[in-house]
Order: sequence, then C-alpha cells, then structure tokens
Amino acid sequence: MQEEIIKTIKYFSFFQYPATLEEIHCFLRQKISKKRLKLALSHLTKKRILNSELLILNSPRYTLPQYGKKSPLLPPKAGFAGQAKIKNSKEKIKKIQLYIKLISLFPQIKLVGLSGTVAMMNAKKNDDIDLFVITAKNRLWTGRFIAVILAQILGLRRPRTARAAPNKVCLNLFFDENNMEVPKLKKTEYVAHEILQMKPMIDKDSTHQHFLRANRWVFRLFPNALSIKSKLQNSLTRCAPRSPEYSGRSGVNFLMNNKVAGLLENVLKRLQLNIIKLHRTNEIVTSTQLWFFPKDFEQDLRSKKLTSPFAFKK
Repeated sequence: MQEEIIKTIKYFSFFQYPATLEEIHCFLRQKISKKRLKLALSHLTKKRILNSELLILNSPRYTLPQYGKKSPLLPPKAGFAGQAKIKNSKEKIKKIQLYIKLISLFPQIKLVGLSGTVAMMNAKKNDDIDLFVITAKNRLWTGRFIAVILAQILGLRRPRTARAAPNKVCLNLFFDENNMEVPKLKKTEYVAHEILQMKPMIDKDSTHQHFLRANRWVFRLFPNALSIKSKLQNSLTRCAPRSPEYSGRSGVNFLMNNKVAGLLENVLKRLQLNIIKLHRTNEIVTSTQLWFFPKDFEQDLRSKKLTSPFAFKK
C-alpha cells in the first residue's frame, strides 16, 4: 500500500500539484476506504516519508519531501503557489464565459469540458485553457468548425505555432457521440486522469455520464473513483451557462439531420482535413475522434516512469 500511495503522489508532483486526501483516494490503484487511507497518510507523514502542508483553504495536501515547498532541490519560488494558481484558474474561466455561452447555443455541441491545469485549479499565468468537445452524432466536423471559428472571432484561439498562449483556448480533443470510447492505444494512466479530472461546462442530454460509461475502463484502473467521482466536481458547472432547453426539439432535429446539414458536414470535413494535412505531425484523426496535442505530457511521464499503458480487458 505504501508503494502505491507514493506512486500516486509522485504522479501529482510532476505537475507541481500537492494532492488532497480525496484526490489520492480517487487515483490510488488499489481499493481502500478513505478512513484507512487517512491513517496510512498520517503514518507516512509522521515517519517523514511524506510532507503534509496546509497550503490551500486549510486542507491538508501531501507531497514527497523532494518535491515539497521547502525542498532544497527547488529554487525558492518554485513551490506550490496554491492560492495564486487558484486565482489564475478562476480568472481564466471568467475569460471564456462568453465563449461557453455562445457555443452552448449550437445543437451540434453536446459537451464542452475543461481539462488540464485549469480543471485542477492549478494554472500558471502563462497557461492556456484546454477544452474537450463532444459533438452530436455525425457532426464532428461541423462542431469543430463552430468551436474554432467562435474562438477565432473572440480572439481566444491558440495560435498553432505559439509556444505559450496565456488565456487562449486550446481545442485539442473532439469526439463524435457515436464513438466516445478512448482508443486502446490511449488507454493509459495519464488519459484516465484527464477523463476523471475533466470538468463539464456544457453538458446536454447527460452526455458526460454517457462518456464515463463508455470509458468504464478508468474505474478498473482506479477502483475508488467510481464511488467518489461526483464529489470531485467543483462549482464550475454551477457558474457555467446553462445549456439551452430546446422546446422545439423536432425543429432542432430537422436542422441537424436534413440533407443540407449532411452536405455541410462533408464540405467542412474535406476543408478541415486539407488544412490539417498541411501541418500534420502526430495528430490522431479518425472519422469520429480528433486528438491534437501541441505538447506530449504523456511522453514526459513515461520517460520518468510515472505512467504506463493500461492493460485493457473486455
């Protein structure tokens, strides 16, 4: 158990993030009660195997000594600036409120979720804002076009060649609701973390629940997560704009499923594929999923042996 706890905390430390009891419990790869885990953390802290600090809102957060706030291995200002990162994250969320409100008006968009550092309230000032989008069935390319164009009009789109893009929207992941299961090669500990840490800002027709159901493998990797997933959700969904209620559902279905909408989807698909081919690197592009990541954190994690592929079993 001690080894699993240390591995879990070491993973968070890579992102300069001190984990709470609830987060360690959620992402521990071994079934355990929270009460028993709390006792184990207390024991490891007393033995000075772990550091425990009241950094944020008087909630104990745990790190390994070599990653701690007062560690001699880090420069003086490299500690976990918890309050500053929370403030940065909230400011970034405010900057995209209009974007979220506008994009929620389009029936092609079923879910928009925060991911990355902003979702964890751990953003630095220069961080961008990672968004995950699920589109309606057979409207992947129309949905992506809407998301990208709106971000461009509002001055929020991350430039393709930018190394840093503070407060810009990074639209790095699109799924068609026809296929919300992560492909086998992406069933890793890193992606499982991202799935469970993602915070929905738009969620129509219980798409988030369907997404989690389609990726039940994450709960086999993290057996404690299933019972506490709802507790990890913060107030982001309450402060986000409500998804519009479509009283004229038949009218929306007509707009989404007529021949013109299908033709537009095909045109936008060809247009965007041609643009993608001009700058193709290591993106994953299929008929139902698009993966765009300017920086491969997963490769960094694997090089440090902090994560590995999950042995998926049907």
